[in-house]
Amino acid sequence: MCAHLVEELRMDVNAVDNGGRTPLIHAMYGEKVSTFKYLLDHGANPDRVDPNGFAPLHSAAGSGYCEMVKLLLARGACTDPVTCCGTPLHIAATEGQDLAMKILLGHNADYNKMINGMTPLYFAINVSSVKCAKLLIQAGGVANGDFILTALADAPSNGSAECLNCLLGFGGEWHARNDALELDPDDATLFSNRSLCWLHIGKGGKPLLSLLDAYECKKRRPDWSKAFYRESKALALLKDYKGACDALLNVLKMDPGNAEIEDGLRKAMESLKVSQSTKAQ
Repeated sequence: MCAHLVEELRMDVNAVDNGGRTPLIHAMYGEKVSTFKYLLDHGANPDRVDPNGFAPLHSAAGSGYCEMVKLLLARGACTDPVTCCGTPLHIAATEGQDLAMKILLGHNADYNKMINGMTPLYFAINVSSVKCAKLLIQAGGVANGDFILTALADAPSNGSAECLNCLLGFGGEWHARNDALELDPDDATLFSNRSLCWLHIGKGGKPLLSLLDAYECKKRRPDWSKAFYRESKALALLKDYKGACDALLNVLKMDPGNAEIEDGLRKAMESLKVSQSTKAQ
């Protein structure tokens, strides 16, 4: 039918329907690879955007249509077209499409392209796509900055530790701790130790990363006072004094009469009062 319309009736392969979609887009979402290839072979524009500004490569990468991604790139499609949601690499990262991402990276897609200040790595971490995060870091993706920390904080908890381990594994910091976690990712003590390490990295430490490890520690040993203590330290550095007080109260329930914890709780409560009075002014 497609050949009849194109070759005999001479219909325009780049014509759009009432919704602004081309035959190429319809073939893509219908997962008709042979039709998709035929249209490209007969002049379909591989870079024609839809009314929302998405090029075919955006949609193919985000849907994980790897054969179509390959066909588009083979026909000279732009590797890094930009829409409101970023490049195809951003969208592949957002959807966790690591196989499509691998193809894009193989065609020199810009792995550090910033859209609204965010790289593809941000989105990979934000959805806890460990495979995508690894691909991007191996390619040379920059794994630093406040946006990356925000992505780690917003990531689903079941993947945050894996993504953090991925960043550490390629980042060169605290390899010994990271290697140990890769050997035994269920060891709460290792998360506790690394939480402590984060507090002593650089000027002011890395309290957000410390907090993430404290959370992972709590998940593995919810009845361990040290996990809550690590949490309190990180929260205090983040100036969440109420959270720090709550964590220390939990520690005291598990370890009543601990003078060090009682002293820490007093200091946290004082900081909370100062913080509240400052906000009230």
